[in-house]
Amino acid sequence: MDHPVQLTKALSPVPVWPRRGPQEVSAIHELRDGDQRRHHGAFLMNIGNQGWEWAGPDLASLAKEYVDAGLSGPELLNAVRSHSSREMTLVALTEQLPDPNNRITPDFDRLDAIGVPKPRVFFRLDDYTASALAAARNMHEQLFHAVGATEIGHLPYAEGAGHIMGTTRMGTDARTSVATAAGQSHDHPNLWFAGASLFPTSGTANPTLTIAALALRTAGAIKIALKQ
Repeated sequence: MDHPVQLTKALSPVPVWPRRGPQEVSAIHELRDGDQRRHHGAFLMNIGNQGWEWAGPDLASLAKEYVDAGLSGPELLNAVRSHSSREMTLVALTEQLPDPNNRITPDFDRLDAIGVPKPRVFFRLDDYTASALAAARNMHEQLFHAVGATEIGHLPYAEGAGHIMGTTRMGTDARTSVATAAGQSHDHPNLWFAGASLFPTSGTANPTLTIAALALRTAGAIKIALKQ
């Protein structure tokens, strides 16, 4: 699992000067819960401060477009400044349902240079998550229209947040999980997991604090096991 991301970009009617300060300046958390979750996944909406760097085009590509159009000197500088100072991006991190078919398995027919099976990865977005991405696009448009933005554009595919979760999920049943709640492998008592791979579900927000909490719990369990 990840937090599949919907990116939407637009141009502000006035300069807002992104790229100064943190990557995100604020967030809207209220859409993570409510009746809408019966129809689509929850999502966390961040107000990006990176201009169009993620949604594209970045400043270098933008400048090349202007050069190719014949601009140079002060005219080129003013065009880049006018565009870059008004770039806005909304970022929706969606909840992805756990899917037992989304998995990594050894590919014994494809070995690496030292004979270890290469990973076979299967990953798809479920309809619940896809509906959340669509709901995010609708919300992004409403917000951009409300501030008079123009050139609104949705990235046509889901980006990844880089927060990979699941695969060695924790649980009480060895038939449906890999590890215990303490991170100990069901099959190999001396094998422990500490990280987001233990997550049975994804949520919408960064998993760092939960990872830290799980790691502390696992460390305590290992300490007890070593004394036995």
